[in-house]
Amino acid sequence: MGSNRLRYFFSQPHQPFFLLGVINAIVIMALFLLAYRGIIATDALRLHGYGMIFVVFGNFFYGFTYTTFPRFSARPPVEIRRTLRVWLLSFLASVSLYVSLLLPEAFYVATIFTALSFALTLRNFSSIYTEAPEPKGDQYWIIVALGMGAVANLLYLLAAIPCQGCRTGVFASWAVGVGVWLYLIFLPMVIAFRMVPFFSGVMDYAKSRAFYGIIFVLLFSRLIVGAFDPRGVFLVDLLLAFWLGREIWRASLPFPNPDPLLWSLHLALFWLPLGFFVGALSEFFEAWFGVASLRLEIHLLALGFLTTILVAFGTRVTLGHGGKPLRVGPWGVALFWLTQIVLLGRFVLSLAAAQGHFFPWFDISAMLWIVLWVAWVALYGRVLIFGR
Repeated sequence: MGSNRLRYFFSQPHQPFFLLGVINAIVIMALFLLAYRGIIATDALRLHGYGMIFVVFGNFFYGFTYTTFPRFSARPPVEIRRTLRVWLLSFLASVSLYVSLLLPEAFYVATIFTALSFALTLRNFSSIYTEAPEPKGDQYWIIVALGMGAVANLLYLLAAIPCQGCRTGVFASWAVGVGVWLYLIFLPMVIAFRMVPFFSGVMDYAKSRAFYGIIFVLLFSRLIVGAFDPRGVFLVDLLLAFWLGREIWRASLPFPNPDPLLWSLHLALFWLPLGFFVGALSEFFEAWFGVASLRLEIHLLALGFLTTILVAFGTRVTLGHGGKPLRVGPWGVALFWLTQIVLLGRFVLSLAAAQGHFFPWFDISAMLWIVLWVAWVALYGRVLIFGR
C-alpha cells in the first residue's frame, strides 16, 4: 500500500512540486519572521527574497508548467522521470537554503541546484516547443519567463560571492528586479491569460498580437527607469495598469460568477491592473514625498494576483487531477477570501510602517500568510497526496 501511494504521489508532476512549494511557503515565512526579529542570525532579506522567488513560487511554477506546457503545445506529457529530476534538484536547493542558515556557504549550493533545475526545464520545454504545431506564442513567452528566472538566480549567486571592490549590491538589486517582475509576475501572467478565459468558457477571446511583447518591454523598462531615476517608475506602472486593464476588459469575463473556482480566478486577474495602479500611487508618494511603503507595489501583485491565482489554480488542479468534483464548500470559499485578508494585512503593514508602527503589524502579516497555507493543506493536502 505504501509503495502504491508513493507511486501515485509521483505519478503527476504537480503533486510533488505543489507539496514542496506549500511546505516551503510555511517554513520560509516562519524563518523570515524569526530572522527579522533577530532570533536567528542570517540575512533576512535575502532569505525572504530568494526563498519566496525560487523555493516557494518556483516550485509552484514547475508544478503548473510541467502540467500545462505540453497541453498548450498539443504534445504528450513530459516523462515522469524527467520531472522527478527537476523536483529532486528543487528539493536539494530548498534543503541547501535551509542549511545556509547555519553554514552560509551552502547558499552557493542552493543557487547551483536551482540553476540546474532551470537548465533541465528549459531543455525539456525547448524540445517540446520545437515539435509543437503553430500557434505557440504562449509557450514562447513561458520559455522567456523561465529564462529570466534563470538569469535572476545567476545574479543572486554573483551578489553572494565576496569580492573586494566589486559592487555586489548592483547584482542583488537586479536579481530582485529581474526575479520579481520578469519571472515571478510575468510567468503566471502568461499562463493566467491563457487558462482563465478558457475555464470561463470565453472561447471567442483572442489576445492582442503584441500583448505579451508590450508587457515584457514595459516590465523591463521599469527596471531601467528604476536604475536611473526611480521617480519615473510610477509612470511605467500606470501604463502597465492601463494595458492590462484594457486586455481584461476585452476578455469579457463572466464576472460576477456563482462558481467560487471561477470568481477567485477572475479576482486574481483583476488584481493585475489594480495592483499596478495602486502600486504606482505608492511609488509616486515614496519617490516624490518620501512616504515609505515597504515595497507595497510588489506585495500587492505577489499577494493580490500571484497568491490568489496560485490558491485558486492549485485547488482546481488538485481536485481535478485527484478525481474529485470541481466544487468547493464553504471552507474552500473562506480560504479564497483569506487570500484577500492576507493581502489586507500586508497593506495595513505598509500604512502602519509609514507612521512608524512596524510591530506588531509585521508579525500579524507574516502569521496570516502561514495560516493561509496551513489551512490549504488541511483542506486539500490529503487529496493532493493520495487522490480521491
